[in-house]
Amino acid sequence: MTGATPADPTGETASGVRAGHRLTEHLTVGGRVSVRHRLPASAGAAGAAGWATDVVGELVSRDDDTLVVMGRSGPVPVRRADVVAAKDVPPPPSRPGPAHRRIGVDDLQRLMDRGWPATDARDLGDWRLRFAGGFTGRANSVLAVGDPRMPVGGAVDAAEAWYAERDAPALFQVVGESGFDPAGTPLGAELVSRGYVVGGGRPDWERVLVMTALADDIPALTEQSARVVADATLTPEWLMTYGEQRSVVPGVTESVLTGCDGLFMWVRDPDTHRMVALTMATVQTGWSGVFGLWVHPDHRRRGLARDLTAAVGMLARGKQLPAVYLQVSADNAAARSLYESMGFGVHHEYSYLRRP
Repeated sequence: MTGATPADPTGETASGVRAGHRLTEHLTVGGRVSVRHRLPASAGAAGAAGWATDVVGELVSRDDDTLVVMGRSGPVPVRRADVVAAKDVPPPPSRPGPAHRRIGVDDLQRLMDRGWPATDARDLGDWRLRFAGGFTGRANSVLAVGDPRMPVGGAVDAAEAWYAERDAPALFQVVGESGFDPAGTPLGAELVSRGYVVGGGRPDWERVLVMTALADDIPALTEQSARVVADATLTPEWLMTYGEQRSVVPGVTESVLTGCDGLFMWVRDPDTHRMVALTMATVQTGWSGVFGLWVHPDHRRRGLARDLTAAVGMLARGKQLPAVYLQVSADNAAARSLYESMGFGVHHEYSYLRRP
């Protein structure tokens, strides 16, 4: 509320321009933020200098001097030198329920996109075109949530042209509530009419479940659990082990894996000391995400996937992040059963569509 509270003249506030830059340098562009900033003297109560107001909304841009926050009434430019407090905040609830259920489908998709960022991206209205040299479908597809701000056919044309410039096939991530028919959506129908197929010939792309859980509901590690090690640094050994399950693109894979704050976790064989299971856990506003969870085939059915997931839950609780998300192919019955036993439920799902 404007003019309700005078700006707190703390050391951070009083340090002026540099403080404002420090307070805003870690805000997530594209994410939801809360920014308190000083008002000009004429805007305060009775013209008093030092009064402040808050703006909450998407951080549209940030340069050396100015933030632009999309407030309720439109874009709000804020001089960074005037900022007295700033932080990332979770998306607003869009439906009733606990923290892991009340986030909207589109908001959770955008959060997950920031957890696995492409190396090359462009916004098309609310859609996001992503490319990362072919490394994973998530980082090389159109995140088609929201309004592209043009007819669907024109948006598909623009996306196809963008990928053609990169010598890559267009791949669309079509999102919906649990049980939806991707070909029955306006975008899905347009794509099918152009020869796209659900899954693009890959069964694991036909239906992908986004599962969420309250961090407090995820069981903790026990004395019988394997020893899980975590490090904020992506090491060559972790990357090499990760490469045993999928092809890596030198330089690109590292950029995607380190594009979001998080921890790299692993379990070693107690006899050979080799890494035999791993995952990457993101640390985001209100959430932790599970990515790339893998167990070596010779070490499966020993509870290592459960132990890694438990470690992510403990990480989330330790950092006061109330919720955890992950993504799993609907055809992976064993993984689904594991996650359900650990408190996860389906939030929504998506499918990839491409030409075979």
